[in-house]
Amino acid sequence: MKPVCRLLLVSVFGLMLAHPLSISGQWNKKPYTEWSEKEAMKLLNDSPWGQTHTFTDMSKSFSTGPGSNPSASSTPTADASVRNVHLRVRFLSARPVREAFARMIELNQKSKIPEQFAAQLKAFVARGFNDYVVVTVDCDSAESKQELQQVQALLNNRTTADLKNNTYLQSGIQKIFLEEYQSPKSDGLGARLVFPRLVDGKPWLTSENVDIHFYSELSSTYKVDTRYKVKDMIYQGKLEY
Repeated sequence: MKPVCRLLLVSVFGLMLAHPLSISGQWNKKPYTEWSEKEAMKLLNDSPWGQTHTFTDMSKSFSTGPGSNPSASSTPTADASVRNVHLRVRFLSARPVREAFARMIELNQKSKIPEQFAAQLKAFVARGFNDYVVVTVDCDSAESKQELQQVQALLNNRTTADLKNNTYLQSGIQKIFLEEYQSPKSDGLGARLVFPRLVDGKPWLTSENVDIHFYSELSSTYKVDTRYKVKDMIYQGKLEY
């Protein structure tokens, strides 16, 4: 992705905390170019292809090191002493996720998008993932920049060797372990976790499966755990993941 596209991706994600995710997305009922900002953000953070895992710390001191004990929660509280860090887990290899990213960029533009940049966005959306499943993990926090920076540092410092034995996608009894970890780039998409799409030459996930379980131990404290219903991941007649 070209630098200008990366910068614009980064610029729009700061909007995500400013809006509630209460509406029901109707992503299959209209083109992504007609999605509202709320619909695009809901797809990224609370949808069949994008989930949020929230870590909550009730104390005033928040640390990713030894001795900290944040708990995972899906319902943030308004208590000022509570600090939340949200980890956004998205299937980048699913077309609707890429469409939502592209739509957020379009909505953030005050003028018409240049033709060359529009072509780049279309190529980003249309990109194929025939051999790999790519999950992205990003983070944000409305309570404290310090805590956010700590988790970002964790994502920046992880390696494939650190995660390959404790990060996987699971459906039924089958576990597909991490093949490659890529730390966050300047495009604003977050860390990329790459998994094989094929086992013995065939897709390991089909519409016959019930769900997908994503699990990753980023550290002894931060264990990310999200689930996705396969039947809800059908998009425009195709299983997208």
